[in-house]
Amino acid sequence: MTPTKDQLSQDIREKILHAARQRFRVYGYNKTTMAEIAKDCDMSAANLYRFFDNKLDIAVKLASLRLSEEELTLSQTIAEETKSAAERLKHFIFAMLHHTYRLFSEAPHISELVHAVCDARMDLVEQHMNNKTQILVTLLRTGNDSGEFAVQDPQQTAQAILTATTMFDLPTIMPLFSLEKLEQKAAGLTELLLNGLLKK
Repeated sequence: MTPTKDQLSQDIREKILHAARQRFRVYGYNKTTMAEIAKDCDMSAANLYRFFDNKLDIAVKLASLRLSEEELTLSQTIAEETKSAAERLKHFIFAMLHHTYRLFSEAPHISELVHAVCDARMDLVEQHMNNKTQILVTLLRTGNDSGEFAVQDPQQTAQAILTATTMFDLPTIMPLFSLEKLEQKAAGLTELLLNGLLKK
């Protein structure tokens, strides 16, 4: 079956994103040029601009994909019905940590892309935080309904939990500690949070 024009266009966009991801991973966002990405895709720079307005446009798309990937992982984590709400909260925090640590491990220059996207598209970051807040709100309400949690304001509490766990969601923090040390910190914080959430 012959691919449609839209399918071909999508295939080319994915090829560009893959090439850019590799470039950003090895050389960093700042040192990568549109001409280099075009060369990696065996196309002219002029042709590349038909699909993306500039390098930031590519970075925003890559960031959006990564953020959506994390949201899906976290949503699946809190949907584990065989586990208690407390266990799911622990898994939520650890999933966030492991996702961020993997990102840094795969791309040590990831902080350059993060800064670029935050400077230009903070709305994207804010929407991501709102989505994560709602995922947590769902978990907290589930814990309330089961009688496990006693949370008066799930929305406010979800925001507080995300504030408390910020270090596990920042690539710039990852090189400061080993994964084992970060997991120890995550376990300690989880215990502290649960002390305040569990119904007495």
